[in-house]
Amino acid sequence: MSRSRTTVLAAALLGILLLAVSGVGGASVLDVYSIWPESFCTPMFQEFTAKTGIKINFVRHSSGEVLARIIAEKDNPRVGMVFGGPADTFAAAIDEGVLEPYIPAGVRAIPEKYRHPKGYYTGIALNPIVFLSNRSFLADNKLKAPSSWNDLLNPAYRQQLQMADARTSGTGVNRIISTIFAMGSEDAAYKYMKELDKQVQVYTKSGGGGTVPVGTRQAGAGVFFLVDCILTQQKGYDVAITFPKEGSAVALEACALIKGGKNHDLAKKFMDWLVTAEAQSLYAKHGIGFMPTNPDAKVSELIDVRGANFVDVDLQWAADNRQRLIDRWVTEVLGQ
Repeated sequence: MSRSRTTVLAAALLGILLLAVSGVGGASVLDVYSIWPESFCTPMFQEFTAKTGIKINFVRHSSGEVLARIIAEKDNPRVGMVFGGPADTFAAAIDEGVLEPYIPAGVRAIPEKYRHPKGYYTGIALNPIVFLSNRSFLADNKLKAPSSWNDLLNPAYRQQLQMADARTSGTGVNRIISTIFAMGSEDAAYKYMKELDKQVQVYTKSGGGGTVPVGTRQAGAGVFFLVDCILTQQKGYDVAITFPKEGSAVALEACALIKGGKNHDLAKKFMDWLVTAEAQSLYAKHGIGFMPTNPDAKVSELIDVRGANFVDVDLQWAADNRQRLIDRWVTEVLGQ
């Protein structure tokens, strides 16, 4: 094939791809950024499409990446809404002026503490920070599954932990917030995290990036969101999920409209649906380990939170301090 013909073919394929991503050619197409990974968001999108005929095109990024993108695209938004991800990310987006308020129909079914009072974001699931451990690693090292943040400082975990990078992942930010609650003060938490850093193999770009390495025993344990740990169990890995007795943060997973974004009429229909018990019961149907915010939704049998000590996060405080906490972590813990 000639170089010119190859170039034309490549350009044609690129054009087709751009049309598909942008939703051009169909009025019932909604473009979104999804912070939830494909295995969580795709079943929800497919169920909504089957019910309404509205197709959802999505691009998946971690929470930090989505926040950076919607700020950078403020004057020319590429999507209509953000789907999933910790609400502290959305609270930070409010301060940047990139979200548009909308109060979904039927939102009163969701407890007030799980939704922004002016409608800038709406909580659709709950997702706590937990420990994930490889059972074979625990047995070989004669350890019980960790039940305290201090357990992770055991010498057996030296270079055996994986967890998320707070610069790119909301999981990492919520881990920092969890340790502040657990240690009783910010200074004590950063002192602890500096010691914990000696145990860490790698900080992953995405929140759940270290779960499979724990499952395969590339790592011995880690700190993740519950939903990612349940998915690892479902894949057949012999892992244990436990909870720090001192407490851990519960992230409010949310959705929101992008200010000036595309197809808000479709996005509003999607958000109206997401707050229903019907929609949130799909977490259980599809084996997704989120806890619903709608009290009438079915809770997955995969979720067992006995022994947990969860802490509700002050989202405005988290938003106001998010970047400062990350910067301090980079400076004092990573030493960069």
